[in-house]
This record gives sequence, C-alpha cells and structure tokens, in this order.
Amino acid sequence: MKMPFPKGKRPLRPSSLAIALLLACTGFLFVPSMAYAAFNFDTDEVFKLATGVSATAPNCRYGVTASPKGASQVESMKIGWVVTFGPDRPSWLPANVAHTPMVRLKQNRNEQGARLPSYTASPPFTESGLGQYIQANPGAVWIIGNEVDRVYWQDDLMPEIYADAYHDAYHFIKERDPSAKVAVSGLVLVSPGRLQYLDKVLEAYRAKYGTPMPVDVWTFHAYIFPERIEEYQRPSDGIVPPDSGNPVFASIANGTDPSIALKLPHWWRPLSEQLDLCSRDDYYCIYEHDSTDLFIQQVVAMRRWMKERGYQNTPLLLTEWSLLHQYKVDGNGQCLGTKDEYGNCFTPQRVTNFMEESVQYLENAIDPDLGYPLDNGRLVQQWAWFLMDDANLGDFIDGNPSLLIDPVHGNLTEMGQKYRDLIAATTTQPNLVIDQVFAAVVDSDTQNGAATATLKVSIRNNGNTPTSQPFQVKFYQDASLSQQIGEATVPAGLEGCAINDMVVEVEWENLGPGTHRYWVTVDSEEVFGSSKTSSSIVIVDPKQIFLPMLYR
Repeated sequence: MKMPFPKGKRPLRPSSLAIALLLACTGFLFVPSMAYAAFNFDTDEVFKLATGVSATAPNCRYGVTASPKGASQVESMKIGWVVTFGPDRPSWLPANVAHTPMVRLKQNRNEQGARLPSYTASPPFTESGLGQYIQANPGAVWIIGNEVDRVYWQDDLMPEIYADAYHDAYHFIKERDPSAKVAVSGLVLVSPGRLQYLDKVLEAYRAKYGTPMPVDVWTFHAYIFPERIEEYQRPSDGIVPPDSGNPVFASIANGTDPSIALKLPHWWRPLSEQLDLCSRDDYYCIYEHDSTDLFIQQVVAMRRWMKERGYQNTPLLLTEWSLLHQYKVDGNGQCLGTKDEYGNCFTPQRVTNFMEESVQYLENAIDPDLGYPLDNGRLVQQWAWFLMDDANLGDFIDGNPSLLIDPVHGNLTEMGQKYRDLIAATTTQPNLVIDQVFAAVVDSDTQNGAATATLKVSIRNNGNTPTSQPFQVKFYQDASLSQQIGEATVPAGLEGCAINDMVVEVEWENLGPGTHRYWVTVDSEEVFGSSKTSSSIVIVDPKQIFLPMLYR
C-alpha cells in the first residue's frame, strides 16, 4: 500500500519538554518538496518480513561497512555485501560475500587553500595503481568517490571536477575490464541541493565530452541532516548570532545554491518557534534524525530523479545509512551525547527501532513506475548499514550509536542482534532472469558463401543470494526448442541482487543470407525454479536483403 505523506504535517515525537541542543554535535536535515510513499508498519501485510524461515546463505540485500574487526561476525550473521572504502577485496571476506571496491578522490588546492581545476585519485590511474586492483577483481562494481559533495570532509570536489574524475575513472576501468561496472559516488543525503549537485555533474559531463554520462550503478547515502543553520536576527535587540547561516554537519553541497540548502532552526529561537519551523519542507529538527518517513522520502526522491534523467533501468545501492548523533552516558547512566529538542538522546533502542522500520521498508519498496525493472521494480537493490565496527577510527567514531559490534567486548550490540535477526527472517534463494538477448549482423564468408554468427545472452540473478550450483544455457533455431544450436554451462557463484550480469555465447555456423531467429533457454533443467526463454535475430548479408517498396 502507498500512502501520501502530507507536506508540512510531520507528526511530532512525544517526549519530555526539556531541551539541550548540543550544536557542536548537531545532526542533519532533509525535507525536499517531493511527494513520497509513507509506510504503514502496522496494517499493511504486503510489507511484513517473512518469519519462521532462517536465511541459509548470505543475503546480498543486507550489507555493512566493515573492517577486519568485524570479520568474525560477517559469515555468522549471513551478511551478503561489504563496503570497505578502498580498492582491494579484503582477505578476511568470505568468498560468497559480495564486495564493492572504491576509488577515493580529492580536488587539488594551492598553498592558500584555493581550489585548482584538477584532482588526485587514490589509487592513481596507472597500471601499478588502480590497474593492479582491476586485474585482481574482474567484474567488480567500482564506486568512484565517497561523499564528493561534502566540503573538506570526505572527497570534496566541485561538480565539474567530479565529472572529469568520473570520466577518467570510467574509461580507465572499462578499457582494462569491460565486464566491470562503474558507479557514481554516494552523496551525504538526498536533498534539493544534493540533487542539484548531481545535475551539475551531468551537465558538465555532457558539455565537455559531448555525450550523456555513462552510469552502470547509482549509489546514495540517506542520512537525515540539515545542511546549514537558518539566517536569524533576534527580534528583541536586532543582534545577529555569529553562526547565523553557517553550514552544519552535512554542509551545503559543493557548487550549489545555498538558498535551497535545508535549514536547522536557530537555537536562539524559543522551542515553540523551532518546532513550528520544522513543519516546513525547507527546515529540519534534530528529533527528526530517526524519521522513517523522511528516510522513505529520500529513497523515492532519488529514484524519481533517476527516472526523470533516463536512469531508471539502473541498479541503486544504499551504501550508507544509520543514525550518527553521539550517544554516551556517565557513571549514573545519564546521557552525555546529543539530545533532541525535547531532551531525548539517540539511545540504542531508538536506533534499533529506526533500523527495523527502515529495513522493513527497503525489503518491500516496490514500484514498477520508478523501480529497477530487472529487479521486479524494487527501488533499492542493496543496503549497507554504517558501521559494523569502530574500524579503529578513534575520536571520529567515539559515541557512535549505530555500531553493530561492541568495540570493547567484541560481541553484538542491540543493533547488531536486530540486524542479525532481520536477516535470519528472510528466505534466501537465487532467481535467474534474462537481461537481454542480442541481435547480430554478419556477412557471409567470401569463400564458401556461409556465415557464422556469435549468439549472446545476458543473464542476471535478481534473487538475494549467489547461485550455488551450475546451470545450463541452451540456444535453439526453432520456437519449439527441438533443434539445438549449442549450449554452455554457467558455473556457480553468479551474484544476486541484479547488479552484475553474465554474458553467455555460442557460435551458429553455416547461415545463408537473410534473417534467422533464435531462441535461448536459461536453466532448462530448472535448478533454480522455472526456466526462462527469450529470442532475438541474426541478419546475414544485410546489403543483399531487399525490403518491399510501399506506394501511396
């Protein structure tokens, strides 16, 4: 069921009236003026997770960002996808768990800190740099950059420089591994300013290279953060506070219009005024950091943006999401971390509730009008919780409320147990689909007058786990599938979630001039359910084919 969420009518979260805004640890905002589907967690049976069946294999829908400290839990939790923010596949990762490598970027600056029209890539685009990792990871999905929209923190590029970096990375990778997929960097969140950043990237790419930007996979982050403090002047004395209009944690996206950045109400305002502003689409309050409704809005806004720009038939990966407001307690159990406008902390229970509700949405978010057609209209193909473990990040991660592993004792936190249980409640199985059966155009051999065509079919697995057994792909020259041309065996291990494809080829010999139709069956032995069949054509000597002339 889809239900509209009325703009400007987000419900307030019941809590105490105390307020302790800690702006040094302030959160972020997202309230774009786009409609989205709200989610009824109580009554909509379609959106309930399967229960009573344990996952028997890694589930590629469920991912984490992780370091070696979390290695021991990945396999037992049946996590099927890991992001590590680097170019190499970790040696500690189980073989049947997917990994998405990443190229890191940075726009160059001069000694005075001014931006230069160039960038630095890590690893560099050389054979001894990125080239060795491409060779070691054939068919990988390469993410180019991380939060390239965010100033200073993370990769920090202006849109036109990112367009250059993406162009260079895309062609460097594809020239060395045509089977690889290349993905756009995830931005901090989905907001009007962030979508403007992506528009500027696409415009810069087309302007410089004369073609639309080729994207195999889109990625995004879905943090619910404001981007700047509102501009404010105190009515009683006309004083403008020094932080009026300043960026907050998410910051204004590089190169975008500050006027469309999402605002945090200034803390000088009375609480009642702050909460009134939070009903507006261009404002956001700290207490909304764990709003599932706003999370859903980001997902739908991203998919709608993709469709409007011609990228609907592209996978979408959520490479980071969680809660980031600091949570710490003193010896008496009193919260020392960030408190929302009502004085409430982002406790483990609050984080766990947000995790459960957002995962329930992701598991069941299907819209044929917006989603990925090869994944049955799913809006998001994979999602990675940030973070599995503290990754030895020190102060940067101190007080993070979303860790799945206790950094002191190494056991699962409340959130880790919930993530494990959510995965266990799913049924894991592959599901093969035909992506494309390719047409071919060939010429006859001048010596014997016959032609040989290469027949090709692209196959994906849109189930939630890799194939565990080999399966057959057979080619036929008749619709009744009685005259076989050839066959091939696809080995076990085709990854799920409809991200990667497998192209199978056979040769069709001794073809005469004209048009020849052929048929393909995938998994004819029905190892993974019912077989799939589709067809295409081969045209031999197209210059000798005479089409009928039509007269009016």
